[in-house]
Amino acid sequence: MDESAAAKDGRGDRVPTVDFDLLDSQGMRESNARWDNLRSKCPVAWTEANGGAWIASSYDTVTEAFRNWETFRSGRDVRTVPGPGGSGDYMAAAPIPIQFPLMVPQDLDPPNWYPYRRVLAELLSPRAAASLQPRIAHWVTKFLDDVIETGEYDLMDLTWGIPGAVVLEWLGIPDQERHRVNEAFHNIAAVVPGSPTAEGARDELDRVLDLLGQLVIERRAEPREDIISVLANAEVDGKLAPLDHAVGMLHLIVGGGVGTTTKLASAAFVHLHYNPDDKARLINEPKLIDGAIEEFLRVYPPEREQGRTIVEDVELGGCMLRKDDRLIISEVSACRDEAAFPDADTFVIDRFPNRHVAFGAGMHRCPGSHLARRMFKGMLTQVLERMPDYRIKEEALLEYSNWGHQGGWGSIPITFTPGPRRTDI
Repeated sequence: MDESAAAKDGRGDRVPTVDFDLLDSQGMRESNARWDNLRSKCPVAWTEANGGAWIASSYDTVTEAFRNWETFRSGRDVRTVPGPGGSGDYMAAAPIPIQFPLMVPQDLDPPNWYPYRRVLAELLSPRAAASLQPRIAHWVTKFLDDVIETGEYDLMDLTWGIPGAVVLEWLGIPDQERHRVNEAFHNIAAVVPGSPTAEGARDELDRVLDLLGQLVIERRAEPREDIISVLANAEVDGKLAPLDHAVGMLHLIVGGGVGTTTKLASAAFVHLHYNPDDKARLINEPKLIDGAIEEFLRVYPPEREQGRTIVEDVELGGCMLRKDDRLIISEVSACRDEAAFPDADTFVIDRFPNRHVAFGAGMHRCPGSHLARRMFKGMLTQVLERMPDYRIKEEALLEYSNWGHQGGWGSIPITFTPGPRRTDI
């Protein structure tokens, strides 16, 4: 860290300056260690990387930034720094140069935020999520029935297949398009900047986003009994919502729905392989599962950081942040803060209390958190029941190299003792 006399933008303050590039390719351990090192030195620091931004890394500064939406804005109308990546709840930079589509209401601020959040709050309420439990059970059973007699499987087929099956079916995405939509969002998270696959993944995502937009247009013209029709015909202040905002709600549900649970479940299954005592406790004491889910969320948050724009001068963590600066707030760093979580680098299966910020905090807290938990629990419960002795083929385990921003797993091949099918489907 360089306690320099002045930052390069001429703000004139003495600020802690760090060399912290979120796009550096690195594994999960390396990324976590970098966050731990940064947080131990200062809760807020400035980096010239990623277009220049402040970084908040402590639990207190992250939660303050999440909750103070009046100063730390998500809306694209306040975005002042052009460049790669999305805006709002997306980073100041992304793993590849792509302009993410509008995500509603995450990319809005009050008062525009309120009516759209109400739409999603109703669709994704705890009661609504509970109503999808039979479909979650159906799909998990089917996915495992297809392989349970073989003794071999790639758990990634489960962890990205289940969210896609449940969420896209619920939305009303046509059967023949579901795999394509799911795969496009999955592949974009796995891309390494500058790799041969980056351009193809970006182009395919663009085509899928066009498809989603066309589905909204079709449902606005001819509504059906599905969730896309609800989004397409949502009203704001007594009028039909603007088309781009209706499409933006669909983008948010698809992007969050098929990605968040995948990253969480994948990390959890890898963890249980390397920590067999934790796996044994969950098998022998299934009542621990709900609490363990919260600890999996704390240790392996699906989104590692978010971006905000500062709309007025403000002090945060002892630093003076200036209007129009960008701020990066890190969920993974906040969740590893010893000041908030004793033995933070240890997975404590029955940790309580557990006030993690894996789903964010404040008004932009993830609206799909209830459904994400149910899908994860459905996968975790059946795998532990039906494949209790699963072991990962460690030599073939494929970890993404971009944990600085997203992170995840490309392949989790396992062996297990074959078992019986539960259905004849």
